[in-house]
Amino acid sequence: MMVSLILLVLSSIEMACLVNGLHHLRSTAFVNTHYNNNIHSSHQLKFIHTSHNNNNIIHTSHHNNNIHSPHQSRLYVVPKQETIEEIEADSARLRVEIKELREEAKRRLLELEKQLNALSTTSTPTTSNSSSNSSEDELLPVPAVTFSNNTPTKKKKSKGIANLLDETTWKISLSIGREPNTWMPKEWGAKGNRINISFNAEFSPSQLYDRDDFFRGGYTNAKILNIIDNEITMGPSVDEGIRSFKVRDGGWQVTQGDGPMRTDLLRFYIEVDEQIQRGDVSIPKGRVYCSCGYFPYIMKGESSVKELYMSELKQIDEQMGELQQKKDNSGFLDGIKFSRDMFQLSRKAEEISEKMFNLSVTEPDKKLLKFSKDGDVGLTKEGGVCCRVMKGPVTEYHILGRFSSACIDND
Repeated sequence: MMVSLILLVLSSIEMACLVNGLHHLRSTAFVNTHYNNNIHSSHQLKFIHTSHNNNNIIHTSHHNNNIHSPHQSRLYVVPKQETIEEIEADSARLRVEIKELREEAKRRLLELEKQLNALSTTSTPTTSNSSSNSSEDELLPVPAVTFSNNTPTKKKKSKGIANLLDETTWKISLSIGREPNTWMPKEWGAKGNRINISFNAEFSPSQLYDRDDFFRGGYTNAKILNIIDNEITMGPSVDEGIRSFKVRDGGWQVTQGDGPMRTDLLRFYIEVDEQIQRGDVSIPKGRVYCSCGYFPYIMKGESSVKELYMSELKQIDEQMGELQQKKDNSGFLDGIKFSRDMFQLSRKAEEISEKMFNLSVTEPDKKLLKFSKDGDVGLTKEGGVCCRVMKGPVTEYHILGRFSSACIDND
């Protein structure tokens, strides 16, 4: 391909030379004819200088100063033009020179191709295979050899906001018992009994295809929750010791904007094979659902909005102290002015305090969260536990209790 391009350029040069020669011949003939027709004798020169030429009038003084006689007009005659035979001879000589240049270019290209082939054989097998599979690489073998030893290292795949729990393992502790505003029967958990259950679960990145209305979209973006050993443990009580129950793997999903003040939620479930009973508290057979706050912290190193508000409140407090001192040491009129400024600052502090109260929900204190091993996501220390109850065509979720979680380091 490179050879063909160079030959095409050489052919273009050859054509340009021939055209240039013809142009030179035509220009020479035109100039000679022009001078032969207009500079022939002193009489013709006098006629030119005494006539009007469209826009310019040539004065006789110019004629007298520049062209005095026929002898002086001979200075403007162009030398004798070349003959056709001489031009053809020059063209033939140019063709021979161009042919020699083409032969020399071919010889140098062949030498360069041999050198490149020698370099390709000494490169790594990976480089030679990649160059043979692409026509563009064949045209550019040198960069392939240059970068053969600079293979980039594999980077860790970045996670999206909803995938920060992928491949993490957590210990989940359920505390089942009567909670305020539950729809469970009045006698359920009325004596204050509680069932404490714990298990380890891995948040798998594998897609869940079992539909459940507890998830947004049924199973859209839902993943499999692997229960370690498919077993849960019920803690001891006064009447009985530790008991274990078999459960099935469940599912999990992060829903963005479904929590209080449009925060994110983590939803997951496990499926028990039998009813678990202790006193007047029981867990029905089937799926047990859990949900809690989900707060990603992937933007590390930046000051949170809450911290900025706290800094602003501190500045307002300092300004209020300064204004109070000025008011105490001023007269009546100045005191009114300082009081007005203090009132405006107090109103501003109230607005910031209200925003901070909202941030306690949207950006809770880190002490209230349990973080993953990478620290890029936090779960609220406590979440809700419920079960699904069908009342005719209506589906209800009744509160069973609450749960807590803690990440287990797998490394």
